[in-house]
Amino acid sequence: MLEQLKKAAAHIQEIESARSRSAQKVRAEATIPKDALEPSFTFPINKTEVNGKISAVDGGILSYEMHGADLLIAKAVSSTFNYENGSVNTHTYHPRAFPHPSYDVETGLDEREVNWHNSLFRLQLETQNALETAKKEKPGHLLLDGSICPLMSDRPAEESKLFPKYMALLNTYKELYTFCTENNIILLGVIKDSRSRRFVEMLHPYVSERASDTVFLHHLLKEGERTFAFRYSESPQKHHVLRELGKWGEKLCAFYLKPVEADRPMRIEFINGQKPFQETADFISTISSINRSYAYPAILIDADLRAMMDPNELERAKKSLSLFAGPTLLDLRRNNRPFR
Repeated sequence: MLEQLKKAAAHIQEIESARSRSAQKVRAEATIPKDALEPSFTFPINKTEVNGKISAVDGGILSYEMHGADLLIAKAVSSTFNYENGSVNTHTYHPRAFPHPSYDVETGLDEREVNWHNSLFRLQLETQNALETAKKEKPGHLLLDGSICPLMSDRPAEESKLFPKYMALLNTYKELYTFCTENNIILLGVIKDSRSRRFVEMLHPYVSERASDTVFLHHLLKEGERTFAFRYSESPQKHHVLRELGKWGEKLCAFYLKPVEADRPMRIEFINGQKPFQETADFISTISSINRSYAYPAILIDADLRAMMDPNELERAKKSLSLFAGPTLLDLRRNNRPFR
């Protein structure tokens, strides 16, 4: 086993060396892709003084599959920090510091629909919370933990019973985009571990190794740098989710930045036209440089901790549901083995 692990480690090191060479080649030789919205591959990030209100939204979810029914328990919470001269002066939470969970039960779902059910329920709670927070707090910036729009993997098949829930979710996103743009609230999606390959695909044929954007950009970007801004998709009208978002699908963009040396780059998504790219990058980098080996906005860390789910809450929900439903509600066999 140790020999196999040594070989695997050597293979990984070899791949990483190849990626590093490709990154150096891109810096020296590559031309700017047509989808780039700026004329250079990298830009320096500047520290700035943060003032005013910032809000951030995160959610947590737990699920349990039963025979014929699927139980979800989730919550979403927003943290709002009021900064004065770079320091947090006051803070508030919506709906409260540690909110009660919401429940949802669906029956008759197939294996694919179970995953869609989880995503749609969590995203609806988070997006609705973001909209309520925007209206209540009117922050200068509103940060979402994750993408600024649903992913393709979140979209159910049109014949699924869950598709109306997906369309309702898109309407909530559209309402959020509209309110934020009309009230000068900078809406940002912050993705800590993106698997997107959009940036790498723009660099073909300079990059031949298969890698996610953040894996490759860990070699390309230096501490205190960001990439050029680019459109979310090369062809928004061919991207199902962006097309269904209407005019907003054409406005969604992103860039990557690396606030600290010892951590990977973050993907930042935004609505084009709200604010200059550099100002957004400077702002996010400033509130994310709290640890030399972990780059993430402090306010999103706070929201994440408050949205964390307690497994005991799921156990209580399961017991209550079983009590009310009676003997018709059975556990799956894999959860009810009389042996092992």
